Amino acid sequence: MFRFRDHIISLVAVFLALGLGILIGTGLSDDMLVTQQRLLIEQMARDQRSLREQAQAMEAKVQSLTRDLYWWEKYQEALYPNVVSGLLRDKPVSVIYHGTNLPQDVLGVLRDAEADVCSIIRVEGQEELAYAEGLGLALAMSLTEGNKHDKLDSYLAEGRIFLEYYSPNPPQAVILMLGEQEMVEKRLLEEMIETFNHEQVTLVGLEYSEVEDSVLESLKEAGLSTVDNVDTVFGQFSLLSVLRGSAGNYGIKSAADQFIADY
Repeated sequence: MFRFRDHIISLVAVFLALGLGILIGTGLSDDMLVTQQRLLIEQMARDQRSLREQAQAMEAKVQSLTRDLYWWEKYQEALYPNVVSGLLRDKPVSVIYHGTNLPQDVLGVLRDAEADVCSIIRVEGQEELAYAEGLGLALAMSLTEGNKHDKLDSYLAEGRIFLEYYSPNPPQAVILMLGEQEMVEKRLLEEMIETFNHEQVTLVGLEYSEVEDSVLESLKEAGLSTVDNVDTVFGQFSLLSVLRGSAGNYGIKSAADQFIADY
């Protein structure tokens, strides 16, 4: 027969077992937690040592590159006058920039090479241009003939183009400095290319290294020489070589066939 005392003993046994299980589980949990924390701390210490070593290696590399850059700049300073000075003496060159800023570094190289910069012309980007048929033709003819085309004054009055500097001296070469493709009016380029080619004027397409969506591929297909990194000393050297007759496509992007022109 079931007795109350037996029931009490059973309950006590259950609670003792439960308490013993809790004590054992707690002890094991504490040991596991301590172990996990120790492993985590050791891993963090290893990661910190690795990051410190990487930082030291990077700092050493930066110092090396800075030193190399310093000596390269000194080399350029010593070599530049001997290579550039008088390279384009009295060669008439016009500069047209479209969808980008005035290329001061290009003008500086032309000046150092003693080129005769006979015209500097800004053509608005595609959005502001609101292109009118014949603008490229009028601009090209004004340069090659040495007289302003009849339509040129109206384009000037409308603010589509701006003459930073203009002389009637016809250029032997025209530098076309371009920005991103979305800023470039292709019909303008087509008209100028056709006219300058007909007049046997050298047309060179340029852009800066930072231009991502290049239009120079289409100029290359039209048979023009191009330089896509004219903001670098290598691109400027290539530009001077092209103006001296080394036709080609130079730079670092898809339109380039060679990094730098032969001297």
